[in-house]
Amino acid sequence: MVLRTTGNLLRQLYSADPKVIVLGCPETSAARARPASALHWYGCKLVEGDHYVLTDYGQAESALPPALCTLEIPPTNIWALWAPHPIEEHSLHALQAWWKKAGGSETPVPYIVGNRAELDAALLERSLRETSRLQHSNQLLMRDLAALRESWTHHVRIPPELEELVATLRMGRPRLVFNSPLPHADVDVPAYPMEPDASDTEPCLSQRLPSSARGWLGIDLHIADPGRGAGCLCARIEASDTGTVLAQWRVPFDVLCKGWLPLRLPSASPCTSRSLTLKLWANGGEVAPRLSTCSAGVMHEYRLAPQSPARPDERGAATMLAMKLWGGLPGIRSRSSEENGEFRPDAEATVPIPDTVVGKVHLTREQSAAYPVFGYIEQGKVLLRPLKTMSSAAVISLPATPGLIEISCEVMIDDKRCQTRRLGARLVVTPHEIGPDDAESGQNVLAATEWIELNEPLAPSRLVARLPLAQNRPVDLHLLTRLPEPGPIPPHGRVVFGRFEAEIHAASAWGMAAVLPVADGRTALP
Repeated sequence: MVLRTTGNLLRQLYSADPKVIVLGCPETSAARARPASALHWYGCKLVEGDHYVLTDYGQAESALPPALCTLEIPPTNIWALWAPHPIEEHSLHALQAWWKKAGGSETPVPYIVGNRAELDAALLERSLRETSRLQHSNQLLMRDLAALRESWTHHVRIPPELEELVATLRMGRPRLVFNSPLPHADVDVPAYPMEPDASDTEPCLSQRLPSSARGWLGIDLHIADPGRGAGCLCARIEASDTGTVLAQWRVPFDVLCKGWLPLRLPSASPCTSRSLTLKLWANGGEVAPRLSTCSAGVMHEYRLAPQSPARPDERGAATMLAMKLWGGLPGIRSRSSEENGEFRPDAEATVPIPDTVVGKVHLTREQSAAYPVFGYIEQGKVLLRPLKTMSSAAVISLPATPGLIEISCEVMIDDKRCQTRRLGARLVVTPHEIGPDDAESGQNVLAATEWIELNEPLAPSRLVARLPLAQNRPVDLHLLTRLPEPGPIPPHGRVVFGRFEAEIHAASAWGMAAVLPVADGRTALP
C-alpha cells in the first residue's frame, strides 16, 4: 500500500489542526457541502491497485505535479476517514492495515462509510470527547499550579536582597545614584565656535561618568560662575562603546546661576551602553562659565580631560567635575517632564544617605554589656539595643543637603528569636549640637516621629520625619530605642535601623528649572 501527496501539503498534514480525509472521487455537490469550520479537509483518491493520492479537497487531478512524495507515516490528528460513496473493499482494507501498521493502534481513526449525517454525528462525538479531555487537562493544570503556589509560599523563601530590590523599583521615583565629593576648585569651560566632532582634539571638557546608560536619568553640574554675554553652555552625553549621542543640551548664559544645574532626560534611558562620557563647551558670549571641580580620589579613570588647571601644589592631583547622577527604572519619567514638560517647583527627589555618613554614628548615652549593644553594621545599618532604665540614644551627623525636607529610615528587630513585644523606636531631626535629652523631649527639634512599637521580629517599620521648612544646613539625626517598661534588656531584642534616605525639595535644591534635550540639539528650558 502506498500513500502519496504533493510536497506543499506535507507541513499541513503533520500539523496539530484537526483534519477530515474524504475517500474516493467526490462529486461537485459533495465538494460544495464542505463547511467553513476549523477542520481541514483533504481528498484521497485510489489511482491504481492500492495506491492512493492525497490532495486538497476538490483539487482536480490535472493540477497535480508529476513528482509526488510518499508518506512513511499517516498524517496527524485525523478525526475521520469518510467514504461518501461505496469504495472497493480490498483497497479500503489495505489502507486500514497500512494505517494501523505505520501509525499504531493507540488512537484508531474512525472510518465512516455513508451519508453526511453519519459523518456529522461522528465529528460531534469526537468534538465532545476532545472538549471533555481538555477540561480534565485544565483541571489537572490548575491543581498543579495550586500545589506549586503552596510550595512556594511555605517552602521557598525569597532572598531579602531581591525583596529590597523589588521594593526599591516599585517606588517609581528618580533616585540619586552618584554624588561626588564637595567642590573645592573650578575650571573654565572652553569656548568653541561650532559643535565639536570626533576628529577634534580636546575642543571641550571631557568627563567620563561613573554610570551606565540603562536607567540613567540626568546629571547635576555645579556652576561656579554663570559667565557673561549672549552665549550658550553646550553639553552632550555620548555612549562611548556604541558611538552614539544619548542627549544634548544648550543653556543660555543669562539663564544660568550659581548652584546646581539639572540636565535631565524626559525619562530614564532604556539603552544598554555601559560607558557614558559628558562633553562640555561654550558657544559665543564674552566670558565663558566656570564649573566646580572636586578630587577624583582613587578613581583616576574618571579624571577630567583635559586636566583642569590647578594650583602648583595640586597639579599632580586628579580632579573631576562636581556632579550628581540621577537614575531610576527605565521608562520612569523625570519630575521636570511631567505635566507637558513644565517644571514643578514642589517636586521632590529621594537621596540615599551614604553609608560613609551612617558609619560615623556614635552613642550619646553611654552603655556597656557583655554582648553587642551598639554598632555600625554593614550595608548602612545601625544596631541600638534599649537601656534598662532609659531610652538608648545615638546620633548621625548629616552634612548640609540643599533643600532637605524629609528624612526616613527602616527599623526592625533583626533576631527572630525575640519574644519581647512593644519595643519602642523613634527618629528625631535637630540642628547640630543638640543633646539627647532635648531631642527626646522635643525641645529645639526640626522634626520628629512618634514612638512606634515593634511587635514582630524581622518585620520592618518605616520612620518618616517631615520637616516643616526645607533646610540647607547640617543637621543631626537622633536614633532612640526603649523597653516597654524599665527592666532587664531582652537577650534577643536587637533593634536595627537601616535604609536611611532623605528627600530634597526641588525648588530649594536647584537654583533653576531642569533642562530637557531635543533631537536637533537646540535645547530650550521647559
